[in-house]
Amino acid sequence: MATPPLPGPLRILIVEDEDLIRDTYSRRLVHEGYQVDEARNGREALAQARKGLPRLILLDAMLPDLSGFEVLKALRADPRFLTTPVVLFTNLSQHIDKHQAARLGATDYWVKSEISPADVVVKVQRLMADAGSPRPIANFSLVVDSQQGDAAALAAMLGYPRDYRCPKCQGALQLQLYGDFSDPWSRSFRVRLRCPQCRQ
Repeated sequence: MATPPLPGPLRILIVEDEDLIRDTYSRRLVHEGYQVDEARNGREALAQARKGLPRLILLDAMLPDLSGFEVLKALRADPRFLTTPVVLFTNLSQHIDKHQAARLGATDYWVKSEISPADVVVKVQRLMADAGSPRPIANFSLVVDSQQGDAAALAAMLGYPRDYRCPKCQGALQLQLYGDFSDPWSRSFRVRLRCPQCRQ
């Protein structure tokens, strides 16, 4: 069970091995009223996070010991940080790096060369405002057409029959995906084919 945040300034942890970058963003965020902790490497980041329980973590991907991806993986394995916003803040701009960050549970991915200190402040404010607001359970329905679209390909991959017509009314079936987005750690859906007319 996560420990509730203590009253007072909202705590942010900046993990960055470059002193100038870390100091620049730390000063700017302190000026905006945040309490900022700093870490220069991955192990220090994990120790600081477990001690201070920050409300948001800005995490460089390239660190001298553990990588930011390893730190992120360790944080998401700790129940206390399942819902804590963790942003990869890095010079790595390749799609594969962004994909890996998303797969490990990063809240967002910011490329340093594409964002200014003022932009960072605005983004941090939005993340802090949204933190703790549960996302609703969401269901998705896709009309399955055997002739086109990814829904048909997904149905085929899941082993559903190629005839996407209801055996009773011959109406178009829907491929329904059920996912609980109130749990940011969840990456799975329940899937079924259903007839919206016969409700079967």
